[in-house]
Amino acid sequence: MSQLTEDILSKIDIVDIVSKYIPLKRSGSNFAGLSPFKQEKTPSFMVSPHKQIFKDFSTWIWGNAITFIMEIEKIDFWDAIKILAKDSNIDLKQYELSSDRMKDFSDDREKIKRIHKLSQQYFTKELVKNQEALDYLNNKRWLGDDIIDKFGIWFSPDDNYGLIQFIKDKWFSDEDILQSSLAKKWQNTDSYSFFRNRIMFPIYDVMSNVVAFWARAFRVWDNPKYLNSWDHKAYDKSKILYWLNIAKQNLNIYDKLIVVEWYMDVIALFKLGFPIWVATCWTSLTEEHMKLLKRHTENVYFLFDNDEAWELATFRALKIAYAQNIFPRLIILPQWVKDIDELEIQEHSKDVFDNLLKNARDWFISYREMCVNKYDQNSPIDKQKFMNKMFELILAVDNYTIQDDYKRMLADKFGFAFEILERQFKKFQRNEWAFELKQKLNKVDDKFYQPDRGIIFNSLFYQKFIYKYIQDDSLRKWILDFVNFLWDVNSWSLINKVLKWEISEEEKKSFDEMHIWRETQLESLHDENKRYLFIKSVIWTILQSQLQLILKDKKFSDKQKSELLELKNNI
Repeated sequence: MSQLTEDILSKIDIVDIVSKYIPLKRSGSNFAGLSPFKQEKTPSFMVSPHKQIFKDFSTWIWGNAITFIMEIEKIDFWDAIKILAKDSNIDLKQYELSSDRMKDFSDDREKIKRIHKLSQQYFTKELVKNQEALDYLNNKRWLGDDIIDKFGIWFSPDDNYGLIQFIKDKWFSDEDILQSSLAKKWQNTDSYSFFRNRIMFPIYDVMSNVVAFWARAFRVWDNPKYLNSWDHKAYDKSKILYWLNIAKQNLNIYDKLIVVEWYMDVIALFKLGFPIWVATCWTSLTEEHMKLLKRHTENVYFLFDNDEAWELATFRALKIAYAQNIFPRLIILPQWVKDIDELEIQEHSKDVFDNLLKNARDWFISYREMCVNKYDQNSPIDKQKFMNKMFELILAVDNYTIQDDYKRMLADKFGFAFEILERQFKKFQRNEWAFELKQKLNKVDDKFYQPDRGIIFNSLFYQKFIYKYIQDDSLRKWILDFVNFLWDVNSWSLINKVLKWEISEEEKKSFDEMHIWRETQLESLHDENKRYLFIKSVIWTILQSQLQLILKDKKFSDKQKSELLELKNNI
């Protein structure tokens, strides 16, 4: 295997690979960009073309091109190898990777995927045998053979041991099957099939590997009605979107993705002729889901059911989307249907949905219009409650220009002068910030704490403290440039250990104490320039001393010293 990885890494350029996912700009001898793994405003993601590695200072993830593909696509080693082999025009067949050899090198996730592929074969054969299940799919759910084949809808028989024995015959152990969540244990330690007498809907990862199942009872007396795979090493429902592996292939045609609530909504949209749907795997939308969507497109639409949970689900999803700089549009269903599955069976449903899609509006505007009627606009108290709810959404937006636009929309909607609404918004913002800060400083007395300046400097980059209080790129740039220089030339420094998350428990304790001190010192400084000047005054001495040490040290080249002096002149 080492020969294969060496050949792949020698034929690709990590800068080209990373650039397919995020924009990169040259920064000295390296390239810099915003982290693809965490929301941020200032680039902390570095790529070294010389060393062919990347380092993400916001999440401490680093490695080569293979590591990057594994992390960005949330896939295992073998799937990353397949992607990069294609990019580097390497034929994997020449390496004679037999199934036995693959098994020797594969990890638990790869093993679980192979087990699920075997279960796919088993469930497919069982569906053909069960006429009752076929009648349910064709006559009660109106799913024809084309839909059944397209979505890989299968059947698990009412058999405790059939699937287990089928997989064990392929040289897998009971423990392997238990780890895949396809089996559970009796009290007497015997294993039994987890899915029995159910319609099976496979869940795929982005590489189209079956990693889990949704299962539905088709007889009214079988409980529970729905049964779903538990999370395991190859499946985390908070990080996987149902059918994204197929929908992403249609982005070049439709340039959008529609997020729905569950798998039958996905099938309904497919029947309407819109193959650009994804669904969460029986969980609420998460930050990881939003990041996954953003990697493929920022043109996102959401479609929720007409039910009581609509407002809460919308509000929560909006906050998560805004934090990732995704500004979705909302498709609003007619009041006479409860979900897209019910709309699909209506007459002219394709034309109706096509019109709904065309009229989808900015989600903030849609949410505002649909929720405003729930509050008594003649009551100052109710009106303020509604405004606070809107303020909370606006605060989640990671873009000051868009924040300003939304605030102006609210002011116009309620007939307020923008200046009055802006003062109210800032008061709400301070109260939210103060509440969070008080929670962190609870029961802490740092009145007599006198920190060491060296610890102050290094702790700026512990848990990215500097990004929290200095958000202006131009203000923060000189500090980051200086630290990047230290990272490149000063491998023995404490800042290197901090950035690589290699500090000792004792150092962590010091930084945690420093965190309390920093928060209390900056609590009253709401103006960013004041916070910047305070931080600069505190760390300036240590920066000067580090500068002098490097200038006197003979192991640093004249070029490096010249670069450092140039940085100093820009401060």
